[in-house]
Amino acid sequence: MKPPARLWPAWKRVAPRLAAAPRLAVFSDFDGTLAPIIRHPDQARLPAATRAALRRLCRLPRLAVGVVSGRALGDLRRRVGLDGLYYIGTHGVEWSGPNGRHHAAVGARFKARIQELGQALEAKLKQLPGIYVERKTASVAVHYRNAPMHAAERARYLVRREAKHSPLRVRLLEGKKVLELLPPGEMDKGRAVLELARRIGAGHRPLVVYLGDDVTDESVFRRLGADDVGIHIGRNEPSRASYRLSSPAEACRFLERLAKVRE
Repeated sequence: MKPPARLWPAWKRVAPRLAAAPRLAVFSDFDGTLAPIIRHPDQARLPAATRAALRRLCRLPRLAVGVVSGRALGDLRRRVGLDGLYYIGTHGVEWSGPNGRHHAAVGARFKARIQELGQALEAKLKQLPGIYVERKTASVAVHYRNAPMHAAERARYLVRREAKHSPLRVRLLEGKKVLELLPPGEMDKGRAVLELARRIGAGHRPLVVYLGDDVTDESVFRRLGADDVGIHIGRNEPSRASYRLSSPAEACRFLERLAKVRE
């Protein structure tokens, strides 16, 4: 992989494609893409200007909008706070549409067992400074952004060992400063986004635009077609996306410009 090209110098070529697409599906990651990265995940907030841009896009015809995250679905919906969107939570394990219908790929028994696993990890990791264990509806995430190196390495070792030996056969997913234990299977952000795009298109797949900053978003970028538009949010980092923007503020600017070309 290599760093993608900056989007703005190519905007005069990209904008006509976005304007002319018969149907458009715009999906975006949340943390680090729409909302700035912060020290603790509970402190994340969607900027007012970004919420306004999403609301504006939702009102346009022949355009669907979705927000994608490793966060639990309910948490994601509360932080975005908009109706009329598609929400994909827990890396594609659960999602909901504008009609409010909720889909989850795991049952009640697994959800109860993953909570037990989360409790066990909390007990094992509680002595490590800067480690935060986040128990979600269908997964457990261990954040080490605020941990010193020795604590981060110890936490990574213990979580990987738990993933290997857990009777739940959990799947380990590594993101930016986070390890997550997920239900077994092949569901990820990429599969979830393309499945929803197929359903939205009702037999006529829309042009897909995806914005993301994390290594977990590469599962989307690598599945996009030649006519789709992948945008990596970050500073000159390698990615399978076609273009890049430097920050959540630039992502907001893109959403505003996209609304203008579609109106």
